Amino acid sequence: MLKIKSLFIVIFGLMPFTALSEQFHTNLVQIPIIAEKKSEWAAMMSSPLGGPFTMKQTGFVSAESGFTTDQEGNVTFTAWVKWETKEDFINYVSTPERSEGSKFHTTMMSVLAGQPSVLWVE
Repeated sequence: MLKIKSLFIVIFGLMPFTALSEQFHTNLVQIPIIAEKKSEWAAMMSSPLGGPFTMKQTGFVSAESGFTTDQEGNVTFTAWVKWETKEDFINYVSTPERSEGSKFHTTMMSVLAGQPSVLWVE
């Protein structure tokens, strides 16, 4: 394992994975979406109140997101988001733009097909 890890680091010029995970705090956000409302959620995430707003937040590092559809047709929006600290994420979701009653929150509630989840990667 050490040889493979060292080779990977030499080839790609990356720090060891343990060092990367200690630098940032990554969460996995999963939001079940009503299939017929997928385009509505995609539009919100592309709007200034969606991804662009998130990327401007203190402590935001990076994000990757997309939709999955299982064999039964259930749609889930999934995002891997890196933050400098967990507190940065808490501050972000506490902003008026993410609070109950905001356009973002109202849209999310109207497209939900189930309970969203946020899991922190250890």
